[in-house]
Amino acid sequence: MSLNSTELFNTSNELKKNLKMSHLAIEDVANALNTSVEKINQILELDHVAPEDPWILKEYLSDQLRQQGLMDYPYSKLVGDFRNYWFLSTRKIYKRQLSK
Repeated sequence: MSLNSTELFNTSNELKKNLKMSHLAIEDVANALNTSVEKINQILELDHVAPEDPWILKEYLSDQLRQQGLMDYPYSKLVGDFRNYWFLSTRKIYKRQLSK
């Protein structure tokens, strides 16, 4: 699934809004996902990332928000069950294995 420039912009903003709502520091997210702050920023900007990376961040933030009793800011493109997207590696998402 490829996104046009408007969809990329909206998805990036939706990820950022959910990060902000979670009240988590970007360093904490990076540590939890066993990656660098730079990688998280790259995902937030949707800058040359694997298709699974935004889903991994989305799922992580959704889990964190649920634990706080909050609901996600709605996503326009990262919707539904990631298992229903044939092009995603569900193994990578379950393992939270971000691309290098």
